[in-house]
Amino acid sequence: MADPVAMTQLEVADYDLGLRGKLVRSAKTRPGSSLAFCTIVYGLSVTDDVTDTPFSSADNGYPDAVLVPDESTRIPLPWRPGTDAVIAELVDADRRPLDLSPRAVLGNLTAGYAELGLAPVLGFEYEMWIFEASDARSTVLPGYAARGRTENAYSLTRGAEIHSLATEFVNRMDQVGIEVEMFHAELGPGFFEFTLAPEAAVRAADNAVRARQYLRDLCAERGLHASFMAKPFADKSGAGGHVHSSLTRDGVNVFSDGAGALSAEGAHYLAGLLNGMADTSVMLNPGINSYKRIDPEMFTPSTASWGYDDRSTAARVLLGDAASARVEHRRPGADANPYVVAAALLAAGLHGLRERLALPDPGAEPAPLPGDLGAALAQFENSTWVADLLGKRFCASYSATRRGELERYEQWLRTTITNWELHRHLEHQ
Repeated sequence: MADPVAMTQLEVADYDLGLRGKLVRSAKTRPGSSLAFCTIVYGLSVTDDVTDTPFSSADNGYPDAVLVPDESTRIPLPWRPGTDAVIAELVDADRRPLDLSPRAVLGNLTAGYAELGLAPVLGFEYEMWIFEASDARSTVLPGYAARGRTENAYSLTRGAEIHSLATEFVNRMDQVGIEVEMFHAELGPGFFEFTLAPEAAVRAADNAVRARQYLRDLCAERGLHASFMAKPFADKSGAGGHVHSSLTRDGVNVFSDGAGALSAEGAHYLAGLLNGMADTSVMLNPGINSYKRIDPEMFTPSTASWGYDDRSTAARVLLGDAASARVEHRRPGADANPYVVAAALLAAGLHGLRERLALPDPGAEPAPLPGDLGAALAQFENSTWVADLLGKRFCASYSATRRGELERYEQWLRTTITNWELHRHLEHQ
């Protein structure tokens, strides 16, 4: 019988974009077929600079690995007739997902929670910029102008301006089983936010990477560009990628004690998030620009603080309803890969649970968090616990890509004469 779908979009997790992939004849992606993908995927920057890692480099020729689709993630793409999509993992000789993959790391962490009788649930929300082509009104780069004329948060007028796009996006996500709970205007030029319904951890991250990618695709169809850059405007808010997390046991939320306070598990998990936030900052804020978003006056915390329903803190605890009790992690930027962010949260939380870490008083002086990529990378590399939970191979590979990004920026800084230097020195010296 002929395959009813002509083409399949193979989707593979990387460290920066979220998903990369190929369009392949569907018959070649079905169980029993042979697929391969280049391991260079774990060494590519957003602009395809190549960082050699200990596992994929010029020395070993950037080898292929076998690629196995996860059939539970196969979905039709109704807006692209004859095409479906499936998330696939690079695997080793034993057909186990490579431990370089952030999605595989996330799956391993959920197994660690299962050993404690727990299952983490995550809900992602993203702020993003939507631009349209117009050289005359460009305020960022030539050819990019903010979508919409006003900058009001929660503006109904701006909601009306974006209504057609937002409705089409929500409908498309419904068609592939991803629930978008909200879509609204944020405070900034062409600045909007969408929120995804909470799901089990791996499914939640799958939904997040797909929603981001499919929104970018939809915008491109309409001559628009959706950007998850952390800070394109120096004097405006940055784009957050906040994550709500809770713990369940047998499908029941156990983050609170049911009487308006944290449960023992909830307290240890939250203590882990706080204790591990500095060590995992490079996963939450992965680039040079990521740290330009950090500004407490714009609700982006610089310390590992927590509080009850307090948006000025890094960990905002919500316990009003026991069934939806959770903590909102406000440090991640929209520019961070959802799989990497989820792995950072769950690793820190699991560390707190296993070590039964004590939760500091919400009024205690919080620990400072790294303020730039170099400091965050050093904290990550010197951590005493991160590699044990994330895996040494993933940490070595991810660290190499961050160091490559930092070195490229420092090289640019050393060799570029900036406008600041010209304005300051050319005429006056």
